[in-house]
Amino acid sequence: MLPDIVNFLYELLHGDQDPVYEDKIYLTAAITLVLSALALGIIFYYLLNGFRAKYSKTWPWWWLFLIATVVFNFVSVLFIAHDFPPAEAFSAVTFGLCFINAAYSAVVFFFLSLLLKLVSPHASKTPF
Repeated sequence: MLPDIVNFLYELLHGDQDPVYEDKIYLTAAITLVLSALALGIIFYYLLNGFRAKYSKTWPWWWLFLIATVVFNFVSVLFIAHDFPPAEAFSAVTFGLCFINAAYSAVVFFFLSLLLKLVSPHASKTPF
């Protein structure tokens, strides 16, 4: 069920591709996306701002973590595609998937931020 949902979401923007994308790359990229967005969100809301009001202006830091999530997920697709030989790491199709994964990672990080900020004592107003 989860692979079908992931395949649908990626094919929505990426179109029909080689079966290796559906079988291996999409699911691996989605798992990496969710785990990295969750990890960076937890680092921002709990480690960076959770224990004390260390950074009084958290808005620029939130943008930095959003950008870090996007860049990490963009690059992660290149490494994932490199591991599966039929998919070329530096092809137009793979770069298209990199941009799609980067966009999805921004959306996932934003929605995770909405959830994580509810229990963060010092960054409860970030991103807004």
